[in-house]
Amino acid sequence: MASVHVLIPAQRFIFSVADGEATQRPVGSSAEGFAAYKELQSEGKSAGMVAFPNTLLIRGERDYLVDPGMNMQGAPILGALAGLGVDPNSIQDVILTHLHYDHAEALAAWPMRRTLVHKIETEAPYAQLVAGQLEMAKLDIVEGEEGEIEPGIRWMRTPGHCDGLISILVDTEEGLTVIASDCVGPLPEYFEQMDLPEDFGPEREELLTQWQRIRDLEPAVVIPGHNPPVALS
Repeated sequence: MASVHVLIPAQRFIFSVADGEATQRPVGSSAEGFAAYKELQSEGKSAGMVAFPNTLLIRGERDYLVDPGMNMQGAPILGALAGLGVDPNSIQDVILTHLHYDHAEALAAWPMRRTLVHKIETEAPYAQLVAGQLEMAKLDIVEGEEGEIEPGIRWMRTPGHCDGLISILVDTEEGLTVIASDCVGPLPEYFEQMDLPEDFGPEREELLTQWQRIRDLEPAVVIPGHNPPVALS
């Protein structure tokens, strides 16, 4: 039976800039960070946000690094793997839920690994931002709507945030874990209420459709891209 581990938890760093100085806004969670960023914008301030996604490890017949995130000093992924007793050199498989740079940039630290990504993502304009990283990877490009990675670990396309985003379905001892990435967000209460603001954007209806698909799977846990895991049972 496979297991899912959070290596680096989702977090956001928020700051505003005025008169040549930056002021950081302390936040207690990734969700608070998003709300603070929107608040600063509504106040007309020049606001910045750095958002790190959940970086995960799936342990099945093989180990899979999911969404290595952004490049940063200190090699925190290596430390987190060591904390689990995993030799980083043993990681030979990477899964990218999509190719937005905040999820895929740090692929540069994992060259020549088999890297699973949907074909639609490789054809998106923003893929050029991580083109160098992709050139160093052994790409395993998937197509269609769903597929199996290994017994008990599957993927399904869940568009809305972007067309080629895939969610990973992992059968664990606790039940089904869905790594939904940025399909679910940006605030936890939206998924809890199964609703989004009417002015959310053109992707609103597609996201709600995908959320219902995920709910219909009756998962035990859903892991968003930028918020903590959500236990549903």
